[in-house]
Amino acid sequence: MKKFDLKIPSVRVLCALSAVVLTGVLALLVLKTRGIDLDAYNEIVATLRRLKQVDAEWNVTVLHAKTGLVADYDAVASPLPLVTSLEEALRGKTGELWKDRADSRDRLVALLDAYKAAMDRKVAAIERFKSQNAILRNSSRFLPMAATDLAEATRASGLDPVGKLQMEQMLGQLLADTMAYSLAADEALRARVDGSTHAIGRLTANAPPDIQQRAQSLFAHVDTVVRQQDRGSKLLAELAAVPTAKAIDALSDANAAEHDRLLIVQQAWREALVAYCAGLLVLLAFAAWRLVGSWRLLARTNSALAQTNRHLKESQMHLVQAEKMSALGQMVAGIAHEINTPLAYVKGTFGVLGEQLSPMQRLAAISYQFTRGMREPRRDTAALNEQLRHVETSAKALVEHRVLDEVATLLEDGIHGIDQIAEIVQNLKNFSRLDRAKISEFSVQAGLDSTLLLARHLLKGKVEVRKEYGAVRAIHGSPSQINQVFLNIVTNAVQAMPQRAEPNVLTLRTAMDDAGTVRVEIQDNGSGIPKDVMSKIFDPFFTTKPIGQGTGMGLSISYKIIQEHGGRILVDSEPGIGTVFTILLPVKAPERAAVDADDAALVAA
Repeated sequence: MKKFDLKIPSVRVLCALSAVVLTGVLALLVLKTRGIDLDAYNEIVATLRRLKQVDAEWNVTVLHAKTGLVADYDAVASPLPLVTSLEEALRGKTGELWKDRADSRDRLVALLDAYKAAMDRKVAAIERFKSQNAILRNSSRFLPMAATDLAEATRASGLDPVGKLQMEQMLGQLLADTMAYSLAADEALRARVDGSTHAIGRLTANAPPDIQQRAQSLFAHVDTVVRQQDRGSKLLAELAAVPTAKAIDALSDANAAEHDRLLIVQQAWREALVAYCAGLLVLLAFAAWRLVGSWRLLARTNSALAQTNRHLKESQMHLVQAEKMSALGQMVAGIAHEINTPLAYVKGTFGVLGEQLSPMQRLAAISYQFTRGMREPRRDTAALNEQLRHVETSAKALVEHRVLDEVATLLEDGIHGIDQIAEIVQNLKNFSRLDRAKISEFSVQAGLDSTLLLARHLLKGKVEVRKEYGAVRAIHGSPSQINQVFLNIVTNAVQAMPQRAEPNVLTLRTAMDDAGTVRVEIQDNGSGIPKDVMSKIFDPFFTTKPIGQGTGMGLSISYKIIQEHGGRILVDSEPGIGTVFTILLPVKAPERAAVDADDAALVAA
């Protein structure tokens, strides 16, 4: 059976395409099952209910205006702005809710247009109703005045009392019937109004002209009331026939139907998503099983690599320490001489001190005898005087010969010699230490001076050292490691200086390269580095020295140490003229809790 190998490019491409396809299908199913915006849907339902309520209240307001319960005709048109704003809000919410479903949106927009057309017809009918009802109310308001005017004129005329009484009765009946008809149209009332009008016309046919004129004015108002009432009834019937409520109900039913249809479709997509996710889970379980096997293999491989890395690190640590010991081995004789000189001086000093102790011991013994004699109950005055004379003589001799001053000077010189020995030993200890060197503030100038002290036997009588120290800031780093770099470069510089008549000069410079970088230059006027060797000087194990005089690790380790401190080493050399090693160190080293003196100097292999 052929093994499925992910290292084959075509297999990797196939896996990537499969992952993209599976993800795309999952995204499509999730998109299809995306739920409807219930907030928007509920807002549409609430808006439709509000529209229906406003429409019903509007119809009631129109009826109140018809019966005279509403005196302000502006109230009849007052719902119009609200209806318009609700219709606009409904149209906007509908478009937003169904924007991704064109068929549903088109059906609902068509119903909205039908509702808008019905509402436009209703608004037009209400405007006509306002005009008609205004005329009706004006005529109804003047009708009693016209009837009263005719009645008063009849009383003042020459009609017989019976005629006057009939006129007043018919006027009262006409006024009551007409006012009742203005409130509610009725065929019986219309017949009585017509009968009263004809009867009054007959009574005033032979009356004086002013009475006939007043009668005609009354008849005109009555006719206006009757005609406007009939027109108003027709307008109310027209308003009742406008299907705004049905249009709103149709919109509500359509929104509910579209919502239910969407839920059914989404339920089908959800079932498909569940089935697809179940398949993906099975696939993921298989992948997890394979992944666990790969992880176990990777864990075993990592364990083997970790063990190999530990062995390699131990070898590198030994290699670094061997380089340190090699450098120390080359300096052992000189360092022994440097220690032997102050040691011999200290030994001679102690010999002289031993000679000076005899008179002081004698003075102490005589003084002790004198003090004991002074404590005796019976004192021998002559013996005490003799003892006092001896004490005075011994003390005078010590003072005149300045023995104590000489002892103090000898002690001071001896301590100075011991300090020199301690300094050399401490430098050796710091250079060869294997423990962890913590990061601390470090003066590169103090490090250079310490390096010169350690390499003094190489320099004495052979090399002139010139110091050109500028004002520099202290850096954060491992002093032991930086000093090792300085010692490696100084040792190479001294070894590169041939024996010749002109003086060999080693120049040490310090300066600030910029606000955050310290620049250290170590320059020699030795033989220089050939151009064909320049590119290899930092390679591990590369050396131009004879066998047994170098390991080829000094500059490689130095390069790694400076790199670990976030700095750089630059080399500029001219064969026959000399070499300049430039070390750039940041004031703030890369942040670490501690720097391992050996790990930081690992070989760049």
